[in-house]
Amino acid sequence: MTASSPLFQKSRTHSDEYESLPQHRDDVSNGLSQHHPHSHSKRSRLTVARAVVLICIGSMLLALVHIHYTNLFRHERESAAAAVAAATESSMKTTPGNSNDLNDSHEEKVDTPPVVTKPETTKNNTTNIPTPPKNINKDTPTTPTTTDNALTTTVRYDNGTYVKSFKPAFFQDATEARKELGSFLETLEHRTWWNSDSKEPALQPGTPPTNTFFSYLPMGGGNNQFTSLQKAALLAKDLGRTLIIPPIAPSSHIKLWSGPRYSEFFDLQSFSAQSKIPILEWHDVKHTPEDGPSSFTHNWHDFAEEFPCIPNGGIGANDRLYDHFRPQFLMNHTVPKDVVDKTNGKSTDYVYARDVLLKDSKEADGKRDMWKCLTCPYFLNGGDLNDRAWKEIGLHLKFNNKIEKMADDILDLLLKPKDKKQLEASGRRHPEFIIIHLRRGDIVNKCKPNQPEAECIVQIEEIAEKVDAIEKQRRIQALSKEDQEANAVFERLPVLVTTNEKRKEELEKLEKLGWIMLDHGDEEKDAAGRVLPSKTIKLGTMSALGQFYPPMLDAVLLTRGDYLIGMSNSRMSQLAAQRGAAWHQHTTMLM
Repeated sequence: MTASSPLFQKSRTHSDEYESLPQHRDDVSNGLSQHHPHSHSKRSRLTVARAVVLICIGSMLLALVHIHYTNLFRHERESAAAAVAAATESSMKTTPGNSNDLNDSHEEKVDTPPVVTKPETTKNNTTNIPTPPKNINKDTPTTPTTTDNALTTTVRYDNGTYVKSFKPAFFQDATEARKELGSFLETLEHRTWWNSDSKEPALQPGTPPTNTFFSYLPMGGGNNQFTSLQKAALLAKDLGRTLIIPPIAPSSHIKLWSGPRYSEFFDLQSFSAQSKIPILEWHDVKHTPEDGPSSFTHNWHDFAEEFPCIPNGGIGANDRLYDHFRPQFLMNHTVPKDVVDKTNGKSTDYVYARDVLLKDSKEADGKRDMWKCLTCPYFLNGGDLNDRAWKEIGLHLKFNNKIEKMADDILDLLLKPKDKKQLEASGRRHPEFIIIHLRRGDIVNKCKPNQPEAECIVQIEEIAEKVDAIEKQRRIQALSKEDQEANAVFERLPVLVTTNEKRKEELEKLEKLGWIMLDHGDEEKDAAGRVLPSKTIKLGTMSALGQFYPPMLDAVLLTRGDYLIGMSNSRMSQLAAQRGAAWHQHTTMLM
């Protein structure tokens, strides 16, 4: 504020005003004494009284002026603050990633589990009009059009995408339900899920799609399904076809009706761009109920259409399929009649399967078959298949930013750095740590009959020795570095453990070692609602996000450990070792 502003001028102190009044008072009293010398004393008293009155009036005027301008200034300040707050709120709503910036505060964090909220996903059985899919051609209008009938409500967008919700009547008449769903082959033929004028699919931009497609049937748990995806993606690449990726299907570990998209956890757009494989997801091709009444889930075959797919490794013959994809997307497996396969579906050789898939029924016309499929590519093997599957596919299938951010939040809670300044100087968000994947539970089934458990399963005592070996190597390396402080040599790294071990005696061993358990459960409370003490930090992932998130978050965290100790008989450990070494240059070992 400048000296010429009214507020600055009106802010003189009362003492300054009082000092000017006596000068005026002396002038008046001097004049009166000259004209009335005999009444000097009386008039002097009157003059003093008047001066006091004038001082009081002046003080009151100054106070009123001060209050006026103070209120005026406060109002302007509040208006400006409100405008800034509104602009900030608008920016946070329209600019992705701003919520992450708030976490960069230097305030101390409270030792409570990270707040986890379920990611926004479009439920097929919801009646809300969803927002149009992202990554749409900017020139394409996206005004939704709603079509309603007795079975479903369908919201369509001008770019060809749509979302369908299902009414109770849908589950009561299988014949009419099949007519309502239509054929996925017709959907592929007309390419209704992306704008025909655009070179990129509306839902998953990257490598432009082809007009021929390849898909597969997954099998097993989540990590075996990932292996199937790697080999299937390699087939799609060699065949020159667009890959349609099934969801992460429920399994014996996760007993649900339907599974989520891969894009809920993986960055498929980046994968498509790096691998040069055009991709879609089955959620983009066919809309089915995510759940339904028992009359539907127990009789889903009645609602399903034919799904022609070449059997591999004997899977597919006599309907021996160990997947949950078919029930979720209502597909009855059939063997294509025109496939020449002399092995009766028992071949697991990659080159042979590829050559069978390369043969088209319309080769004489020079046209390629639009659709090809293989059951259970997990069983494919031969030559350098596994090496190619990792280098050309798995290496580029990275987790998306959302799931990586959740892992950061967990590490913020579990790993408390002793010296924050030193940690910040090193450029790291979290201190170094060791992470162990201790698979137990169903792994016992791999032991031979009457074989002692200690002979077929790695014991915790052996893992503790491996941790000691890591610490010994760290001390030797630290002593050889002159620029490192000596006390850093003797600080042991924190150890995180992810396991499905349930036995009390085994868990007590982990506790005695001082290792930190990853616990995705909820806090337990007594009858009065008081939180019961726990030996682990309850993350609450299971109840907040569902059954698929705990294993996925564990998979991310296993790649983050500076040292990983995994189990050689676990596919999850094998993948974690590949990812940690390739993505982060971490030290990994399998026992």
